[in-house]
Amino acid sequence: MAIKLYPVTEKFNEKEPYSEVILETPEFAIFHVYVKAGQKVDLHVSKSYMVITVIQGEGKFFVGSEDNVEYVKEEETIVYDKGELHGYEAIEDMIVQVNAIPNPLLHQFDED
Repeated sequence: MAIKLYPVTEKFNEKEPYSEVILETPEFAIFHVYVKAGQKVDLHVSKSYMVITVIQGEGKFFVGSEDNVEYVKEEETIVYDKGELHGYEAIEDMIVQVNAIPNPLLHQFDED
């Protein structure tokens, strides 16, 4: 399967981060998340590996707690393990591409 992902169009929401599914298969999902400066994706866990690449901007990425921060900027990637507590906050308007493996939309109710 070969699929071309086209250039990103800014879809920021003034009130909260906005996410959209770009591609979904049974094995993985790709999302784009648009986060205005100062907005935050709260700490959460996933049953998927999360490979997050900053397409535009810069942010603070939380690992385990908001006290443990990695700064990630354009063209850099951070990877979270399954079940790892994570979240992020935009320092400047930021667009991230999230590659989730396996697809969390299909496996969110699976038993551990």
